[in-house]
Amino acid sequence: MKAMLRRLWPDTVASRAILILIAALLGFHALGYWAWRVGADTLAASASDRALAARMLSISRAVAGVSGDAERSRVAHDLSDASLEAHWSRVGLTLDNGTDDERAGMMAARLREQAPGLGAEALRIGFAAAGTHNHGGGAVWRHMMLASLRLDDGSWVNFSISTLEPGSYEGWGAFAMMICVGVAIIGVAVLLLRWATWPLRELALAAERFSIDQAPQPLAETGPVEVRRAARAFNTMQERIQRLVTERMQAMAAVSHDLRTPITRLRLRAELLEDAATRRLVDADLGEMETMIDSTLAYLRGGKSDERMRPLDLAPVVETIVDEFQDQGRDVSLSGVGSAPVLGQAPSLKRAFSNLIGNALKYGDVARVSVAAAAGHFTVTVEDQGPGIPAEARQRVFEPFVRLEESRSRETGGSGLGLTIARAVIVAHGGEISLEDRPGGGLRVVVSIPKPGEEIRTG
Repeated sequence: MKAMLRRLWPDTVASRAILILIAALLGFHALGYWAWRVGADTLAASASDRALAARMLSISRAVAGVSGDAERSRVAHDLSDASLEAHWSRVGLTLDNGTDDERAGMMAARLREQAPGLGAEALRIGFAAAGTHNHGGGAVWRHMMLASLRLDDGSWVNFSISTLEPGSYEGWGAFAMMICVGVAIIGVAVLLLRWATWPLRELALAAERFSIDQAPQPLAETGPVEVRRAARAFNTMQERIQRLVTERMQAMAAVSHDLRTPITRLRLRAELLEDAATRRLVDADLGEMETMIDSTLAYLRGGKSDERMRPLDLAPVVETIVDEFQDQGRDVSLSGVGSAPVLGQAPSLKRAFSNLIGNALKYGDVARVSVAAAAGHFTVTVEDQGPGIPAEARQRVFEPFVRLEESRSRETGGSGLGLTIARAVIVAHGGEISLEDRPGGGLRVVVSIPKPGEEIRTG
């Protein structure tokens, strides 16, 4: 239940503020509408009671002003209308105990309050079923309220007031107006909240766009104080990260340069060794050192080169790498399409696929490479016949300096940066790399590079 509520609860600041605003508006509107209805009903009831009392008094005075039973009946009938019926009679149609009913008593009290002339002895109110007006059809008259007002001569003017009992005032127009006002307030609030939270969205986008290989783009320091402080802190962070990366690259470049000089001198001195076996071992060690330096610098560059993205054919790049390994006598083959136009950096892509094919040959002795076209991208697959990589370690091997083979021997050694650099290059080109089991044993590496104008879409 809590998980479902968390999913339904809005995530953004603006949506939460809007939800709180809507709840507050609904609460205040409900409270205000209830208070208004109570006041309107009270005013309507008071006005209705006042009009009823005044009409009853005026009709009674008019009837009392004429003489003769027939004339009094006619006057009472003539003064009746659809909202109030009046009849003159010698006896009251309401019994003395009619006002014992709670509703009848309340009606009598309200009428006497509006017209003090309607005394307790002169006015009786009750339901027809409780009075003398019973013709055997009590169910017909049960809900009719009757009032009997006694004249000075002892006769009565009887009123049917069933249609004049005060009812609720239906203010649907006012209710609709309140709804319209609430909707307008919410609409304006949504626009204002979106405007107020715009700097936060810009901050999030700037954080997503941030890249160490690009010059930092300062974020506009606008909006509320808290947002300005966050933007200022983000700009400072960008500058510090960029400066740190630049300084690290410069330091590593200087170290690389300084190391290459003694390596070159040692290589020259190794040529003077008379023992050919020792000379080969020293030369291999020096080559391994140079490879480690190059790999570390490539990792620090994030797999990127200084070359700009430009149109190139991926198939010949892969074919060149395969030819180089074949010239070394390695068991590697290439199949698939002969052309795969993409946007990229040839040096970076060559390093990435060299690492992948080299790993296949190092751990699996053979490498089967294929280039295929798919919807929106080209796929390069590298398969080997080695021991493969356990499923639980396939993400960890992309981390820097991670090697599953811990011997560090020359045959299987390395810096642990090959897959890290390869993935950095592929991601920088908008692609993806994944590791799978090869049917029959071994590892399958699948690389997807988008075609120009396309992007990789994952499910």
